[in-house]
Amino acid sequence: MIKAITEIAAAMPLARTVQLYQFALFLKTHPLPGEETFEEVAADEAIWDTQFAATNDDKLAALVVAVEAGINEGKVLPMFDAHGEFIEHQ
Repeated sequence: MIKAITEIAAAMPLARTVQLYQFALFLKTHPLPGEETFEEVAADEAIWDTQFAATNDDKLAALVVAVEAGINEGKVLPMFDAHGEFIEHQ
């Protein structure tokens, strides 16, 4: 599989190869839910709870409005289709 990934990366433009590398780093540092212990999940949830509690509701509302506007204007594309399959936009 490593050989196949190397071949794919070698055929990509440099910018895409950098994205592939960044995604691999993300995967390395962010385990899948099934790989996390209960304690790790609970600690992560506590961090999110603290961050949300410390964020001004008006700022969150403004963020929601901005994201919805981007979606409605067609500036945001979905990553996955209705079946959960990755969509490759070109």
